[in-house]
Amino acid sequence: MAGRGSSPLALLEARLQEAGSALHQVRGAAALARVLKARAGTPLWLEEHPWLRAAARELQKQGLEPQWANGVWAPAADTVVTVALGAVPETGTVLLRADGGPAAWLPFRARKQIVLVPRDRAALSLAAALDLTGQELPGMISWLSGPTRTADIEKVLVLGAQGIQELEVVIYQSSRGVS
Repeated sequence: MAGRGSSPLALLEARLQEAGSALHQVRGAAALARVLKARAGTPLWLEEHPWLRAAARELQKQGLEPQWANGVWAPAADTVVTVALGAVPETGTVLLRADGGPAAWLPFRARKQIVLVPRDRAALSLAAALDLTGQELPGMISWLSGPTRTADIEKVLVLGAQGIQELEVVIYQSSRGVS
């Protein structure tokens, strides 16, 4: 577990590990594609985003053909990749915006979710995260802190009963240095 003098990213990693999740840090589309190829199952569904468009081109060079979640009504997926607004190391939470429409339901149909967090928003305080979510357009913003868990039935812990079974977070910086 991260100590008092640890960096915010070390704290985020510790909190994610406590919840059974993992943290990666990458720079550029090629490095992101390598992580996705190594960590994602198929079918792999991507949220429509410029970072993921660039990573998809790299994945195609490696023989993988990801699917796009724009306008598709929530098919079953092994892995879905989305882009977060930011992360709160103190709680190990990533902030996800659902812009509405069918693609917003995709994480509920996936076994695993990989969330990209902009490097410049990877160490938000709780107050900054609340301010950020207040500035967003109306819609649904989820605060995700690990895989979904329930112990309602016979007090047995079940992962993924209401959503993903696995969560991985990738701190991402584009190769141009712009998050």
